[in-house]
Amino acid sequence: MEMRNYFHLFALLVAFGILGCGKKANRSNEVSAQPVKQEEPLPQDGEERYRATYVKAAQAFSRNDLDGALVALDLSDQAKPDQASNANLRGAIFTRKRDWAQAEAAFRQALKLQPDLPMAQFNLGEVLFLNNKYSDARDKFQIFLNSQPSNDLGLYKIYLCDLLGGNSSKADSFLSSLKPSPNSPIYYFAKAAEAFHRKDKEAATEFVTSAYRIYPPDANSTFADSLVEKGYLSGEQASAPQPEDNKPKTDELKTLLPPVDKAGSKPKS
Repeated sequence: MEMRNYFHLFALLVAFGILGCGKKANRSNEVSAQPVKQEEPLPQDGEERYRATYVKAAQAFSRNDLDGALVALDLSDQAKPDQASNANLRGAIFTRKRDWAQAEAAFRQALKLQPDLPMAQFNLGEVLFLNNKYSDARDKFQIFLNSQPSNDLGLYKIYLCDLLGGNSSKADSFLSSLKPSPNSPIYYFAKAAEAFHRKDKEAATEFVTSAYRIYPPDANSTFADSLVEKGYLSGEQASAPQPEDNKPKTDELKTLLPPVDKAGSKPKS
């Protein structure tokens, strides 16, 4: 795999939160009983050193060792300065630290170095969204969506920007165009967001509950995160998985999804 593609993959993981924080197990007894593992020396070759330290930074980020990730990323920058992938990962680290100013600066630097990096556009949009700069965030999400027009998460983010930013005509138009689909929970979370926004918590909770009955937890969490950030859902409500034996089978989805009017088209795949 070429290095550019490798970094693009890691940027994708960073942007959508697939790299989880990870929980530290209480294994103090095991640690004390085992010898301390020595760090392998870094490669002398600049390109190899850059790769190795970037991977160390990304791995530390996945463990939620944010300070360790920044240390490794500094070494990566020293080995090969001005890399968009490094700037994008740095922005993700500061986003998780909720250091908005440094996160925004890092994502803007990533886009200065590589204007066609879609994940940096998305990540910058997310920082702006979290700081209630809905118009600016919408612009960034739209640029991201231009490169991936069928990306439901990008569509959902734009909808939220319109809904929360007061652009009710666009928000209502998008919501009325949505149909339930077995491939994505966007319908349910968009409907939940609209219900939360008009303070109908009962209806909103029903939509979220339906989503978790139908779709895998990982698919739901990427949409639920925005509702958590805006205070509509708690983290526990957004991450409660369904037991395996309660999850619907694929051929049962049609009975769980709301019916589509005869005049409407089939759900988009």
